[in-house]
Formats: sequence, structure tokens, C-alpha cells
Amino acid sequence: MSVLIFFISVPTFAFFPSESDIRDWCDSSILDPIEGIWEYPEDGARVLIQSDHTHPGSYTITVISTPDCRLEYGDVIGRIHPTVDSKQFRLEQWTHKDKFIFSKAENCAATLSSDGESLRVKSPKLKFKVNINTLLPRFWRIVRVSYDDPTEKLPAGLLKVYPGYDHNGSLRRKPRIL
Repeated sequence: MSVLIFFISVPTFAFFPSESDIRDWCDSSILDPIEGIWEYPEDGARVLIQSDHTHPGSYTITVISTPDCRLEYGDVIGRIHPTVDSKQFRLEQWTHKDKFIFSKAENCAATLSSDGESLRVKSPKLKFKVNINTLLPRFWRIVRVSYDDPTEKLPAGLLKVYPGYDHNGSLRRKPRIL
């Protein structure tokens, strides 16, 4: 019980607990819809998103588990800042680590799904298009060639692992065996 009181009284964890301790903390705390355990499906990394009391209204992204050897358990890899829309956020995520210090923050737009089970992330992209048709003879102006990769249009982001939609550890994406 004293450990639970410690979690509630300290804004961020002074020592980083195990995933089961984090689940207990999620069960005993009043959480915002974005708070909880999330997973990056591209690489299987799990992170904890929790309120950052040093920056009111913001959230920290802390590594729980990852196959990436450059990240360590308990590393804070980013922050999430609110916007005027309660479902949209500004995600600030550090992309480089030099001598144990994170640097080069990338700002992205993050949108929480209506069911609260996914967080879509859109990073800024530079587009450059050259119209070479003006340099070609008339016949070649008619012919157009293009390449469309459907995997580029797939949404990137995070999937919520815990707490589930029913606060019982269930996920809408997986069947629950009774």
C-alpha cells in the first residue's frame, strides 16, 4: 500500500517500476484518455504515457520495453502537448541519442482515435515536384507515368495496450476468451 501512495504523490516515477506495477498504478489512478501503456507496432516498443506535472497539461513518453539496444528502460523519449482539440496533440519525440543525452526533437501531429485505442502520428514531409512535360514534345505530354505505394498511406502511430476500453485489460482488436 505504501508503494501505491508513493506513485500517487510523486508526479513522475522516482524509480521506474515494472510493467505490472504500472498496470496497478493505471488501475488505481484517474487517467486521461491518452494516459496508459502504448505500443509502437512497427518495432514492438512499449511506452508509458503519463501526465507531466512539471509541464501542466503535457504528458511524458517513457520506455517500458524495447528491442532497440540504444534505448533503456525508463528513458523519457518525448512529450505530448495538448491543442485546442481534445483529440489532437503535438508530439515532440527525440530521434537521436548521443552520450546518453537525447537530442533532435521531431515535432509531429498526433490524433487520438474516437475509441481511444490508437494514436495516429503524422510527421512533416517535404514534397518536391517537377513538371518535365513542358520540356517534352507534344506527344509525350499526353503520356503520364506514376507510381503509387499503398504502404506509404498506412497510418503510423501507437496502439493502446493498457488500460483497455472496459478497464479490465481487454482490447477491442483481440478476442477475449472466457
